This record gives sequence, C-alpha cells and structure tokens, in this order.
Amino acid sequence: MVVFVIDDDEGMRRSLSFVLSKAGIETRCFSSGSQVLQQWDDETPGCLVVDFLMPDMTGLQLVEEIRSRGLFTPFILVTGHGTVTMAVQAMKMGAVTVVEKPFHHEHLLDLLETVRATIDQTRLKHQLVSEEECVIDRINSLTSRESEIMELVVRGDLTKQIAKQLGISTKTVEVHRSNITKKMGVHSVAQLVKIVISAKMRSN
Repeated sequence: MVVFVIDDDEGMRRSLSFVLSKAGIETRCFSSGSQVLQQWDDETPGCLVVDFLMPDMTGLQLVEEIRSRGLFTPFILVTGHGTVTMAVQAMKMGAVTVVEKPFHHEHLLDLLETVRATIDQTRLKHQLVSEEECVIDRINSLTSRESEIMELVVRGDLTKQIAKQLGISTKTVEVHRSNITKKMGVHSVAQLVKIVISAKMRSN
C-alpha cells in the first residue's frame, strides 16, 4: 500500500512524507496532478493525500481523472483555500476527510490515523476483490458437466441422487466431485457451498 502525496508546495510534501514515512508507510510525492497521471500505476493500491488548488488541475479534477479510468482510489483532500461548496463536493465524491492548511503537529497525527484507517479499508477491499476474482476463475475452469454437478452438490443433493437425476453412475459422479473439489481448492462440501454462495451474492 502506498500513500501518494500531491502538493505543489515542496515544504508540505516534505512534511507529510516525513510523518508518514516515520510511521512505516511507503510514500510517493508529486508536485502536480499531471505528474501523477504520467507515472500512475493501476496495479498499486493506494491512498491519495492531495492538495485542492494546484497549477495544472485541482485535486478533485485529479480524482475524477483517475476514476474515469475505472479506479476507485480513496483520497484525503488538503486545502488552504477551502469553501463550504468545495468541502461538500469533496465529500460527495467520497473523500475520507478534508484537512485545512496550515498543519499543526496534532493535525498531522490526526491525518496519519485517518490514512492508516483508509489503508486498512482499502487493503481489505482489494483482498475481497482478489478472492472473488479467484473463485470466479475457478468456477469458469469447470466443464459444463462439473458445473452442473457442483450446482446440485451446493443444493444439497447426495451422490446417488445426482447420479439418478443425470442418468450416470455414482462412480462417475464421485470422479466429477473429486475434480470439482480440486479445481475449486476446497476440502469439504461445506467449504464449496460457502465460496459458491458468497460468489453469487457478490455478483448480484
């Protein structure tokens, strides 16, 4: 997880970078929105700590540009020229918080705690998305017959019931069930039911 600090004020960049780095958080600093976009890595989950007013684009315009690429990156808006309208717009866009300049020491510590919470939430979100994608890939790797049998297993049907319903031998059903558990990476029917139902709930 990386915290991207974007501010045209070099002193502010150094101050934020120092506080975050001391807390063991990887930090990357940029002086403008365009500089961020030129070096943006879609694969790196992170949190933006971005100044509102910058020469090339505002902090909110930067957030909008990143989101136009299909990415939802949490952000903390920093401003020395705050207005109620701007703050409301930021919160509607999902800002974690809006912080006013200049910072005092206690404000930096508050910001640090906010960033920590944001990082934890983002990491959990990425983990859930990754797990969901893995389950979907495993489901897609099943043959049509295996998918059919898996649905019956998840429904609670026993091997003999499945064999009778599909007009195949119980041994054939057992072979398919074995292949299903291997491909799905589970060791029991209970595990299989849990991950399949969870995948269906997330997709709805």
